[in-house]
Amino acid sequence: MTISTIAAISTPQGSGGIGIVKISGPKAIDIAQSVFVRGFSPSGAPQNHAVEKEIHEFESRRLVYGHIVDSESRQVLDEVLLAVMRAPHSYTAEDVVEIQAHASPLILKSILSLLLKRGAVLAEPGEFTKRAFLNGRMDLTQAEAVIDMINARSSKAADMAFAHLSGGFAEIIKSLRSEILTLLSSIEAAIDFPDDVGEDIEIEKFVASIEEEMLPRISALISRHDDVNFLREGLKAVIVGGPNVGKSSLLNRLVNRERAIVTEFPGTTRDFIEDSFITRGIPIIVTDTAGIHESPDPVERVGIEKAWEYMSRADILLYTVDAGKPVSANDLSLFRQLSDKKIILVINKTDLPQEKILFLVPEEWRDIPKIEISALYNRGIDELKNFIANLAVDATPQMENAIVPNVRHKTALEKARSALSAVLSGSRAGVSFELISMDLHSVIDAFSEITGESIGADVLDEIFNRFCIGK
Repeated sequence: MTISTIAAISTPQGSGGIGIVKISGPKAIDIAQSVFVRGFSPSGAPQNHAVEKEIHEFESRRLVYGHIVDSESRQVLDEVLLAVMRAPHSYTAEDVVEIQAHASPLILKSILSLLLKRGAVLAEPGEFTKRAFLNGRMDLTQAEAVIDMINARSSKAADMAFAHLSGGFAEIIKSLRSEILTLLSSIEAAIDFPDDVGEDIEIEKFVASIEEEMLPRISALISRHDDVNFLREGLKAVIVGGPNVGKSSLLNRLVNRERAIVTEFPGTTRDFIEDSFITRGIPIIVTDTAGIHESPDPVERVGIEKAWEYMSRADILLYTVDAGKPVSANDLSLFRQLSDKKIILVINKTDLPQEKILFLVPEEWRDIPKIEISALYNRGIDELKNFIANLAVDATPQMENAIVPNVRHKTALEKARSALSAVLSGSRAGVSFELISMDLHSVIDAFSEITGESIGADVLDEIFNRFCIGK
């Protein structure tokens, strides 16, 4: 199969000091040679044949000064630094050339266009990392960690991504897989050579190893995702309450900008408004929703339905009430429908004169966390942010390391746990070794899905399509 040489701009769009264009593949050095002139040449043309061959002799991973030149028009496109990274000691495990130019979008696109004219192919999203995976430079958990590192919203999320990028999670999975393979080899030996091996298998030890070691380790990884994954994707906090209690003002204060329209009229928010902020290293995705109440307005009713959808997916609800209004039947009814969620009672408009404070916490709300704020005067907002972080941290077990499976990993781990449980129950019930072997193969397949040793092309495409072009 012919392997193409790909090229792309690897730095974000926009003007800046440095922009990088990257080339990877078997013709990367030849293509770079066709556009690069070392040092300064007023004409932009190579001076002799020796210069044309020089780039092939560049020391790997060392920057070399020169210019990018279109030899046909003799136009100098930019003054650059160029680095050659020879296979297999590069990001993709192929020959790679990086061109550091001035980060003008026009210049970078001109350089990329010239490389494409010289035989390179425009890289697809994530194709550099995909090649790194396919060439054995990294396993699939490390490849996924690259996009997690790029998209990290907080230092904690970056720590989790780096733990995967360093191969920590893959090592755990490989260790578990090795143990299963050892068990499987014994079982299959007993199937193939029943007279020689069958009676030598210590089935009680076999069962104890699954029950006491493997299943708890797998379950712990699944629980870690459930408990801590919000550090990667963001804690979902939804502002909920009746109309005109200050939900939109609260959103604006939490994200520290005028994100939602605020008026004195109820029902301003007809749809959801979402934004984010970080507090104590925890990314918070906060959503303002339509006020929950009976409404004859069909548009507002659609917004209320959307609010219920967001509330059902929320990690925390910021149940907001107006300090200047007594608790209503609508409040009590709404609260009862949300009682299974984590709730913080936010008592807004506490800047009102004392004689106008009419809200009293109902007896059935006494045990939920509560905080008094004034969104109008920005009082209590920092305390509320800490409150949200505390509630999240209190519900999270201590992290002895930063390894947290993502959703795809969790699904595969659940498959492994289910198959391993079948092995356990089958062993106790005395089922045939052939059936036990089939379940053990299912466990190994689930682990291989995680590391990428056995995975469909459609899943790979879905993973790498999350990447930007150039990574």
